[in-house]
Amino acid sequence: MRDLDDILGELTPRLEAIEAERQRCRSMSGVYLAVLVVPLAAGVAGAFAVAEDLKVFFIFGSFLWLVIGFVLYSIKAGRAVSAYKVAFKEMVMPPLLSMFDPSLRHQSEAGLSEEIFLGTELFTTNPDRYSSEDLIEGRHGKTYLRIAEVDAEERRTSTDSKGNTTTTYVTIFRGVLAVADFHKHFSGRTFVFPDTAEKLFGNFGRFFQKLGGRRETNLIRLEDPEFEDAFAVYSTDEIEARYILSTSMMQRLVRLRERFGDGLRIAFKDSCVALAIPQRGSFLEPKLGVPATDANQVRGFLVELDHVLSLVEELDLNTRIWTKE
Repeated sequence: MRDLDDILGELTPRLEAIEAERQRCRSMSGVYLAVLVVPLAAGVAGAFAVAEDLKVFFIFGSFLWLVIGFVLYSIKAGRAVSAYKVAFKEMVMPPLLSMFDPSLRHQSEAGLSEEIFLGTELFTTNPDRYSSEDLIEGRHGKTYLRIAEVDAEERRTSTDSKGNTTTTYVTIFRGVLAVADFHKHFSGRTFVFPDTAEKLFGNFGRFFQKLGGRRETNLIRLEDPEFEDAFAVYSTDEIEARYILSTSMMQRLVRLRERFGDGLRIAFKDSCVALAIPQRGSFLEPKLGVPATDANQVRGFLVELDHVLSLVEELDLNTRIWTKE
């Protein structure tokens, strides 16, 4: 298998070719940001300096320029920056993924569909705004998997006492969604969710736990105290849930929670496992302020890939059970 130094040596001349484009994008972003901010600041300052009857004019003009300036920035600078980031990823991702498995493929502008997101049943709210990108797809060993960044939001509208309506968007999930072939056959649906109710309300929280399941599921109590402290399990079939959540699997999920955080959610359905991994920062995103040729940025991509692709090893998915191939 090729090592990272070999890949960096191959990539450097190609990344040097797009470094000029990065610098152009950065310069363009600065120019359009100045075009947006300077007139806006002048308009706001003018609103405090002019007579009362002219304040509305300055405030309206500032708001109008904010809208126009933002559109200009998005069209001109935003598109150029997006094109640079896509070009960077198209150069870097194939050789990095080959270090894990040659069959893995990356598409920066593709993602997991909203139907797949909803189909996992990891979240009950249908998103009003949904986007997904940086799809990684293929086999890692014997395991077929799909991984992508997902941003799902719900629209909420409120009206105050004066009848003014405000619309905001609230995050349902932002992070990485991974869907992989499981190494055991099963026919039911089992869900592993963060156990927040019992933490907040103690034994009384078990009542709320029972309300947190999915259609046709029941709350399942398991014998591992560390696992029970971290998760609440719901399943359509208790026997099958215990078959899936073996002692070793429960220990593996506890370790994953320690690495990914207590917002980790897992679904076992259709003989697949789906994991929703919350993440605040962007996934596989080159920084405009970092030179394209910076080796540490490429290493950072490799760390991110290892962070998610190691799920296959950590869940032991390449160990086929009985007739599962």
